[in-house]
Amino acid sequence: MNRRTMAMSTLASPTRAFLLSSLLVSMLGDIGHAAEHKAPKTDAAKIANAMSAAPRAVSRDATIAEMREDGSMTVLRKGAGEWTCVPDDPSTPGNDPMCLDPNAMEWLHALMTHSPPPDKVGFIYMLQGGWDFSNTDPFATKLPPGGKPTITGPHVMVVGPAAKSIPGYDRTGEGVNAALPYVMWKDTPYEHLMVPVK
Repeated sequence: MNRRTMAMSTLASPTRAFLLSSLLVSMLGDIGHAAEHKAPKTDAAKIANAMSAAPRAVSRDATIAEMREDGSMTVLRKGAGEWTCVPDDPSTPGNDPMCLDPNAMEWLHALMTHSPPPDKVGFIYMLQGGWDFSNTDPFATKLPPGGKPTITGPHVMVVGPAAKSIPGYDRTGEGVNAALPYVMWKDTPYEHLMVPVK
């Protein structure tokens, strides 16, 4: 082995170790973040959690409602505004509260009841981020073998059939780069646009 090859090999080993350890720390950080999150239990904690999904100007007057798997809702606090905020979904490992305008609430109800979504454009804030088992299957309840979750940082969503007509966004499906705007659940009635905000 000549000096140049030895120098490159010596340099490659620490660089490779650094890159591998950085990747491992990043992966464990995502797993640890999901594992340490605990869904809010009391009504007061659920209200605070739901309100954290949107800017205060939106959430302070919003109705806070807890949605069950069958699409039925329990109002935790009646609001004076048009928005509805929903606390974290305890069926996912991440913290994913959301605040929805009226059209988006209709869309969410359709999703929860497996019904056709309304032909309306809706807007959703998810400023705590989101954690989904699948970027292609809206009804997935576990990861596919060897699959990875779709973890999106703080973002907003544009929902409704009109989202299908917006060109130029990543439609990769599983393995999408969630740091850039992308389409979630493509080619399903619940296809929507995800737009990171940080």
